Amino acid sequence: MAGPAKVASIEALEEFRAALARYGQRTGTALDDVSFDVKRLREWLTHDRRMAWEGEVRRRTRRWEQAKAELMTAQLSGLRDDLAAPKMVEKKAARALEEAEAKLEMTRQWARRFDGVVAPALSPLDHLRDRLAIDVPKALASLDAMIRTLDEYAGRTPQPRASSEEEGAP
Repeated sequence: MAGPAKVASIEALEEFRAALARYGQRTGTALDDVSFDVKRLREWLTHDRRMAWEGEVRRRTRRWEQAKAELMTAQLSGLRDDLAAPKMVEKKAARALEEAEAKLEMTRQWARRFDGVVAPALSPLDHLRDRLAIDVPKALASLDAMIRTLDEYAGRTPQPRASSEEEGAP
């Protein structure tokens, strides 16, 4: 080497290291949040929505059966003039039941397809999580070594630094 190295700012390396540690922590938290949201969505779809629509099908079936019984009673009573209202009520109840059954079936279909549709979208996030778990700690260790070496070279007393765990590194 022709001359001495010109170390302009060890503090800049320290700031970069701190920023990298924050990035690793925040990104890890964001990825955990996404994973939690996906799990919660799967549970909502496969359990909550399915149970809700099954209950709605039961309620609407009872309403339809009641409307059907009222129509049958009106037909048997011989009151032909008053059949329009019970027929409308029965048809409306039948349509509501069909709607609930269709939504229950759609919920079941989405529950079956959920993992196949969502997994490809989550794959890049899993890759990023792996990279964070491996590369960020390596980079932090490299930066620590660089800062230590430059501190020794510059004859500077090393600044106390929080550990990687305290900084939230993955």
